[in-house]
Amino acid sequence: MVYSNNAVCTIVSKNYFAYARTLYNSIICHNPDLQFVVLLVDENDDVLDLAQEPFLVLEVSNLNIPNFKQAAFKFDIIELNTNVKPSFLKYLLKNMGFLKVLYLDPDILLYHALSEVLDCLSISNIVLTPHCTSPINDDLKPTEQDFLQSGTFNLGFIGLSNSQETIRFLDWWEQRCLTLGFVELQTGLFVDQKWVNLVPCFFEGVLILKHLGYNMAYWNLHERVIKCVDGQWIVNDKWPLVFFHFSGIVFNDQTQISHHQTRFNFSLRPDLLIIFREYHDLLSENGLEACLNYSYKYSKFSNSVTITHLARRMYSVNEGLFQETNPFDSEGLIYTWCKNEGYLSSNNDYSKFLSETYCGSDIRIRMINFLLRVILKVFGSNRYTLLMKYCSYISVLRNQEFKKEILFKNTSH
Repeated sequence: MVYSNNAVCTIVSKNYFAYARTLYNSIICHNPDLQFVVLLVDENDDVLDLAQEPFLVLEVSNLNIPNFKQAAFKFDIIELNTNVKPSFLKYLLKNMGFLKVLYLDPDILLYHALSEVLDCLSISNIVLTPHCTSPINDDLKPTEQDFLQSGTFNLGFIGLSNSQETIRFLDWWEQRCLTLGFVELQTGLFVDQKWVNLVPCFFEGVLILKHLGYNMAYWNLHERVIKCVDGQWIVNDKWPLVFFHFSGIVFNDQTQISHHQTRFNFSLRPDLLIIFREYHDLLSENGLEACLNYSYKYSKFSNSVTITHLARRMYSVNEGLFQETNPFDSEGLIYTWCKNEGYLSSNNDYSKFLSETYCGSDIRIRMINFLLRVILKVFGSNRYTLLMKYCSYISVLRNQEFKKEILFKNTSH
């Protein structure tokens, strides 16, 4: 294991551990002088032999985040993994004393040394990469509007130097993430990422790195093409490809670039085919099939009942009413409340209902649209518009807060 003044780090739950191994192998190939640190946001339960990994693994309990179990209950797996990022980065700088820290999402692979960003951190406190550096001139996904919703900068990467200003930034970011780090586009929230739109305004020493070889991914393919020259991948015949972010890949479907985008396929972008095939192979070699079967500790109550998205959201707005130290306890008040209020289900398939899977010919959609037309005729234009405004408001589950006296009506007996 390398011991260095500078570190690269990532965050995973058990099911993504193969991604961390794959990232590590690319780091030691191109930056063997950097220490690699993984944060496990999960409970291991002896599933992984962490001591046998060639890199340092910290468990989230090491960070001593106040009210962590409450955060683990109100946030889903993606939200929690991203929202502990500021706490993790602050731990590496303050407790472990690293001088420079680079965070990389686990689904990233290095193809070149990270020398440019390390040099930037000698004169900057914070280094960010934008999703893209040029306009998008079609209506395919992702659009510029998507970046307005999810954030200007992609927080699959951030570089930090150890300074008072950086710690001040992390204190601010940590508080925002642990209280309001929801995926909630209707209210302008998107985990840790959207908050960073404000960072160039609030903090000093912020550098926006527009090197096209950094953070290449599905969201900037319209402006970047790669080719291999003498064994080195080059972007736009100019920039070395430093790292590619394989966000949204589908492991059991190697025909897709990313399930988040509709702009390109491999027929249109044959330049990407080799690195994607190689990445799939590397994930397999590092045990992805086994890791995908590992369960997430914070997905269920202690009696193995699934915690639904609705239960998490309703708990988040009523969190102050509960004094329990372990919200996952199936013998506790929170479980009883969720059960009595109808927040639980045998599955948690809310994520299936996405804009990209919307089908206007679905009989259920057609029935709803028919009902809306009837309401319009009965209510009239003005009252219908008011109703739609209210529906927009309550489409945010956290806005469906019930009165306290009703909340506990069925939990007292």
